[in-house]
Amino acid sequence: MLDERDFLDPCGTRGSVAALFAPEAVLARIARFEVALAEVQAGLGLIPAAAATAIARGAEQWTPDPALVRRHRARVGHPMVAVLNAFIEAIDAAGHEWLHFGTTTADVFRTVMMGLLQETAQVLDQAMQRIEARLAGLARAHRATPMVGRTLGRHALPISFGYKVAVWLTQMRRDRERLSAWAAHFPSGVVSGAVGTHAAMGPLGPEVERRVLAQLGLGAPDPVDCKGSQDGYAEFGAAVAIAMRGCQRIAQEVFLLQGDDFGELSIRNPDIGSSTMPHKVNPTLCVEVMSRAPEVSAMLPVLLDWVVTIHERDSAIHAATLGQMCVDAGQVLSCLEALLANLVVHPEAMRANLGRTRGAIMTEALTVALAERLGRRSAHERMREIVQRMSSEGLTLAEAVSLDPDCAAVGVPDPTQMLGEAPALVDACLLRLGYAD
Repeated sequence: MLDERDFLDPCGTRGSVAALFAPEAVLARIARFEVALAEVQAGLGLIPAAAATAIARGAEQWTPDPALVRRHRARVGHPMVAVLNAFIEAIDAAGHEWLHFGTTTADVFRTVMMGLLQETAQVLDQAMQRIEARLAGLARAHRATPMVGRTLGRHALPISFGYKVAVWLTQMRRDRERLSAWAAHFPSGVVSGAVGTHAAMGPLGPEVERRVLAQLGLGAPDPVDCKGSQDGYAEFGAAVAIAMRGCQRIAQEVFLLQGDDFGELSIRNPDIGSSTMPHKVNPTLCVEVMSRAPEVSAMLPVLLDWVVTIHERDSAIHAATLGQMCVDAGQVLSCLEALLANLVVHPEAMRANLGRTRGAIMTEALTVALAERLGRRSAHERMREIVQRMSSEGLTLAEAVSLDPDCAAVGVPDPTQMLGEAPALVDACLLRLGYAD
């Protein structure tokens, strides 16, 4: 009830995205669309030059007022007409008759939204790039820092913390690539009229469309109308949703490893952790990412529903869904970036935890050594028996092995020296992703 989480924006990414979707900013984009349309049409002789000049001058003088638009909306009941009625109040009479000529509501909203998503993708990618750099630094610094590798929540084999981070880093790069692929796949908007046939502007319609979108900084349009095809929104949402779950995974691992029972990581956090327990320092940023990321991903099914349109176009789209998804994604990235900036690694705790199974974490290494004499299956079975004896008699692996005549000559290696190829794999990862020294 009183937990207002929207203020959590330690690195400013949420604020940057929210500024793009602010009502005043969106109204200003709509005005820019109308100006570009009028200027292009005037240049091609479709409307009087004086009209285009009046519309452009009106946009310079207009202060977008969402409250005014809402009042017009209450009166006329149509979102685009409400915006035009508010905008036209700033335009000289010479431009009144030619404002919004040859276009339709969906042209404006689709083009404005695609521009917003393109810019949002850039902001999110910049945040992910900064996160990547922090992950690369962690991976490099801890390429050979030994720790427990865990599968299904149990101790498996030794790894390095750098190797764990390199896995996060590689996934973050794929997240960036998915978002970049979307931006390349859907670089444009649309200006083609009611059903996309350029009926109002005729043969000059496709040229108007191309020039308007270029003037707005967007790419070349598709030859056929795409207002009725909403897969671009779904693809954007899918890329964002996957990225959010990747962020959630990182935050969850940090959340677990910083717990008092592990103590392998900690987070510099001056916040009060409890109203009753002075010793508590809660992983607030972890919790924010872990809880907000699934909320963002949960919006994807709505975008998938948009793909199924009725005939040439319907009004199933509610831009607020996309806007909220983008803003909340910015918050997740902002919190994850701050989390990594304040992460403290405790190698001594990682080393200590390697010994919690009393050496059992090295049973695979011993199985491989015994396989030369006993064969793999027999060596595996023998090690299972030794582990059972460890458990029943409270022995260490070294003690249990020393009691077995077939294994007495096999030494138990130091787990901190048995990281496999983890350090080399970290180096290869950093090299491939462009983070090599």
